Amino acid sequence: MLTLAAGAWVRPTQQPDTVRAKVLILDDARGRKRIVLGAPIPEPPGARIAPNTGMIILDTNGVERFGLGLFPNGMMNMGFDAPPGTGDDRNRERINLTASPNGGAEIRMLDRQTWVRWRVALDSKDSVTLQFLDFPPGEALLRRFSISGTDFSRQPRQ
Repeated sequence: MLTLAAGAWVRPTQQPDTVRAKVLILDDARGRKRIVLGAPIPEPPGARIAPNTGMIILDTNGVERFGLGLFPNGMMNMGFDAPPGTGDDRNRERINLTASPNGGAEIRMLDRQTWVRWRVALDSKDSVTLQFLDFPPGEALLRRFSISGTDFSRQPRQ
């Protein structure tokens, strides 16, 4: 009986250079949340396309400006956001880098109205394509460059 009681007081040794947690929030000197690391990142339902393990960096107003996430389907994504009030606030992302679950990759840039304006993509056959897009009223224009050539398309847009 004495052995059991003494054993209850013994704490397992923890390595001093290891911290285990599901979420780590770093505050700045004023106590504002600035960096969130999470597995998953704690967010309201629907804030992202799926819960993910990653990191977000917030500005001094608490607005996300950078996000990095590994999604359940294996997609790795990094997004750089513009400040609020510099375009359509429904999607402030301006630069996005993705490593897809199938081994492809892309980098894309969005404009202030959230339209993709250029994109570099690596497809499933390891071909690289550079695309430039424009959206004059009623149209969608696409110029694509690849090692096999260049093409241009013009599509009606509602």
